[in-house]
Amino acid sequence: MPNNICFIPTRNSSTRLKGKNIAPFGSGNLTTHTIKQAKLCGLFDRIILSSNDMYILEMGKKEGIETHFRDDKYDQLIDVIRHAIPELNVDGEDTFGLLLVTCPLRKIIDILEAHQIFIEINRTCSVVSVKKNENPIQMSWRTSAEGYLIPVMPRDYYKSTRKQDHYNTYCYNDAIIFDTVKNFMWPKRNLFGHGPVPYLMPWERSIAIDYEFQLKIAQCLGGLDG
Repeated sequence: MPNNICFIPTRNSSTRLKGKNIAPFGSGNLTTHTIKQAKLCGLFDRIILSSNDMYILEMGKKEGIETHFRDDKYDQLIDVIRHAIPELNVDGEDTFGLLLVTCPLRKIIDILEAHQIFIEINRTCSVVSVKKNENPIQMSWRTSAEGYLIPVMPRDYYKSTRKQDHYNTYCYNDAIIFDTVKNFMWPKRNLFGHGPVPYLMPWERSIAIDYEFQLKIAQCLGGLDG
């Protein structure tokens, strides 16, 4: 039977919100909150905290989970994963679950339901948690060399300016990714893989923390598990 591996990446080098991965949340901080969720869902055979910061790694040891020292030369998360896997003594058929600490309003049921989808598709490709884009990307602009706003997708843009007239689009919400170890190791793969299956989460559980105001919103909305 393949093992279920949980990988929690928590580098301590954010430029937009310093120390965000250990910012207060719930009864602890963003990192310990994610560790608690990984434990409480009862899904994972191994939980691994990966960081470039010894203080954060000590948190993992105190929580009784495995730790992995992240090499600072790898900036992209997919590169971190691909270089960590050979050091983790995992099998290619093992399930590799990625939980980011920057989406703390994710619930345990989200982890379990995303994993169930992964099982239902026979573990053939990744399952990625997403939220619906509030504004259709078909109505997005970019700036021209002269400084004017011009549509990114002009053919769709000029059809209608009503949001409901455009098809829904989605983006990763920093919460969950499931795939097999061997699929993460595919050459030229990005973080999400080719043709991932979505796990749709509501906006109120999809706040991804990059800036202080997002942290404050998440803190106000709560840190309860369940």
